[in-house]
Amino acid sequence: MSFDAAKSVGITPPFCRTDSTPQRSVAPRNIFSADLNKATNLLKNNNKKSVETLEQVKLSQLKMLQGLFSTDSDDDTDDLFAGLQALADFQRLSLQQSQIVDRYARQQYSLQDHTPQTKSEIDRLINRVAEKVSLSPELIHSVVSTESAYDPAAISHAGAQGLMQLMPETAAELGVTDSFDPEQNLLGGSQYLKQLLDKYDGDLDHALAAYNWGQGNVDRYGLKNLPAETRDYVARVKTTLEKHSS
Repeated sequence: MSFDAAKSVGITPPFCRTDSTPQRSVAPRNIFSADLNKATNLLKNNNKKSVETLEQVKLSQLKMLQGLFSTDSDDDTDDLFAGLQALADFQRLSLQQSQIVDRYARQQYSLQDHTPQTKSEIDRLINRVAEKVSLSPELIHSVVSTESAYDPAAISHAGAQGLMQLMPETAAELGVTDSFDPEQNLLGGSQYLKQLLDKYDGDLDHALAAYNWGQGNVDRYGLKNLPAETRDYVARVKTTLEKHSS
């Protein structure tokens, strides 16, 4: 028995019309952008309704697919090009939606897999990591306090993750496979900080500025041209360090 996927979801196949009037497809980019944006925003911001959100993503994509073949004009040439453009847009947006779903799912799995650490447990981890990478635990505490306020699940607006706020690219370079694992994150972040201190001959200001702003920026522009955010970051870490050391 043959199965017609298009009929099963109520979609009329392209270029198989029952009337004699040539018509063209309407690109659904504008029509369905609101559906896609709503689904994406829900996916990012509404953890408690994740199942409902994923369903809305699927629905918005189905509506877009159906919109590819809606017709309202009499230009066959335009119909072909409009349909192809709409299909390309649909495939691109579908890929973006799939990537968001995948990233969201992996993040939720990671957060659920790790029971939130108590402050005393984090203290023990910091002491163990400090000894392993030859840094003072007070310095690591100061960076953790400034970066994430000891929250293993912290995520910045720029996408930095975990206790010492590692960017995904940096985490990968450091061998950190799960930035929400406190031990992995602390070890990777502390190793990176140690590398920066070694690079700048133990100069804490340079190392902290590079940790926050990036080595390339510090090397290119120097400490005199730090953005206000980085100047404030360095000052806060050093102030916290003085408190921990006193």
